[in-house]
Amino acid sequence: MNKKKIRKQIIAIVLLVVGLVGIVFGVLGIIGGGGRIEPYEARQGIVLVYAAATAYNEDGSIEQMGGTGTGWAVGKPGKPVEYIVTNGHVVEAAYTYPKMYANMTGTVQVYYSAAENDFAQVEVVYYSPQTEKDIAILKLPTPTNKRVPLTLRESDSVKMSETAYALGYPGDSSIRQTLPAYDLDDVTITKGIISNRVNPNWSTYEAFQMDVSIAAGNSGGPLVDEDGRVIGINSSGAVDQETGLMLGMNYSIIIDELTKILDQERISYTMADGLSWVPAWFVYVFLPVGILALAGGILLLLMSMGKVGAVLSSAGGGEPRRAAARGGGPMGKHAALRGVTGKYAGQSFDLLKGKVILGRNPAACNIVFDKNTPGISGQHCQVAYDATKDCFFITDLGSSYGTFLGNGKKLTANVEESMSAGDTFYLCDNANRFVVVKE
Repeated sequence: MNKKKIRKQIIAIVLLVVGLVGIVFGVLGIIGGGGRIEPYEARQGIVLVYAAATAYNEDGSIEQMGGTGTGWAVGKPGKPVEYIVTNGHVVEAAYTYPKMYANMTGTVQVYYSAAENDFAQVEVVYYSPQTEKDIAILKLPTPTNKRVPLTLRESDSVKMSETAYALGYPGDSSIRQTLPAYDLDDVTITKGIISNRVNPNWSTYEAFQMDVSIAAGNSGGPLVDEDGRVIGINSSGAVDQETGLMLGMNYSIIIDELTKILDQERISYTMADGLSWVPAWFVYVFLPVGILALAGGILLLLMSMGKVGAVLSSAGGGEPRRAAARGGGPMGKHAALRGVTGKYAGQSFDLLKGKVILGRNPAACNIVFDKNTPGISGQHCQVAYDATKDCFFITDLGSSYGTFLGNGKKLTANVEESMSAGDTFYLCDNANRFVVVKE
């Protein structure tokens, strides 16, 4: 074996090693960072909770007392939502008064949109009072795709001074709105930091003390980190006993209190895995480099062994034959849409044949998702390629949960947006991500 061949094989081995390492880091990016969302996108799992107790008096009169809070969905990604989490004190009257008084009944409802009168009456399957864990778990009559389950994060991984966000329906905000809809767009988000981890003297739960602003109506809502993962259940705020003013020192039940209950009740949920430190950009940097290096290493290794020439020779009758180029670009490259994560990961769709529509409606879409896929609309978005301009175009078709570019920008419905080869986008969240390429 001559020195030239040995040199080629050494380079090929180096490329193979680099390729494998790059692919490993790219896959870690999919696993660890692919599910991350912006904090406000956690609203996709939030509902308004309305609980009321009704008394039927002997004199024929009827009295009703009720209140609202915030709830959020737990479960597994890609599965319909069946359970909602909120505070125990939100449903206290509706749940406990009928057990204490024979003339009383209670109802608990979760609203997807009060403006559209879209709600469900739920069953309280777990209840703990404010003096104990202050957690309630509600079961929907039928599983729904109108909300998506949120991802939880272990309490011990939360650091003091970490940034946190509270989401919900604070009453002070709602009463200052004209005709609040109590839907996804009405969710309020506030920001602050985790100040301490304490055991409040009015309960048996552990809580994060924080300066994140919450108010009546936020009760039961999620406290999320900068990656949209739930770290607490917003529960209460300190009040000056003389003035009645909030002191800006608020409390959120640590998520470990909830996971113990979910395990006990055998209710499925999703925890952030141990790879949450891996940033999502690993996918777009290391995976392409790894694939190219691996392909280059294999090709160089074959060339050093004389295999490539033999294959071309046999295919061309004794003389290498050049492959016919396809339209769409130099050297046979053509425009395509390729799945990165989700059902269509690794699959390619030729855009030279015309526009591609993504969604759940098989009669209207080229790329069809299962009817129970959370966050995907009937006709979600459209992707096309203009060969004259050598440019890709994407249009959101009025989807419920949005279409987002890889940088997190949400597309305006029915407004065309241009993209270049290598740009990515996702439907609703990173579980369904695609990339436009020239292959």
